[in-house]
Amino acid sequence: MNCANIQQTIFFALLLTLFSIPVLATIQVLFGAPITTHILHTLLSSAHIAVLAIFPLIYVHGSDGKKWREIASVYSPIDEIFGGALGCFLGAWLGAVPIPLDWDREWQKWPVTIVTGAYAGYIVGKMVGGWLLKGKRIEFD
Repeated sequence: MNCANIQQTIFFALLLTLFSIPVLATIQVLFGAPITTHILHTLLSSAHIAVLAIFPLIYVHGSDGKKWREIASVYSPIDEIFGGALGCFLGAWLGAVPIPLDWDREWQKWPVTIVTGAYAGYIVGKMVGGWLLKGKRIEFD
């Protein structure tokens, strides 16, 4: 691959990652994020998730429609990239659990637990995809 081709791929992945931030913010609002306050916080947490999960997927898989259908249907082989993205989304979702516990702690404020869960899930998903599963598919029988 020549340098110009790599630069085009990076630019394409960054552009689609930027476009995915409002989509992820909308999804977070649909899952219960504050819509009238903390808009910047929601956009920034969406940016964290986009950089962790969306950018690597677009950079590695490009615009191959068949591969994206496999990713969307969770039928793609679990490798480091897909495992990291899956772990990031699951970690962010599980990170929302301590928010309503009414302890009024500083670490419970929006979106600290979401971003922390996304990073922790990304690390776990990347390790599971790279070391344990190494290309196995999730089979739903």
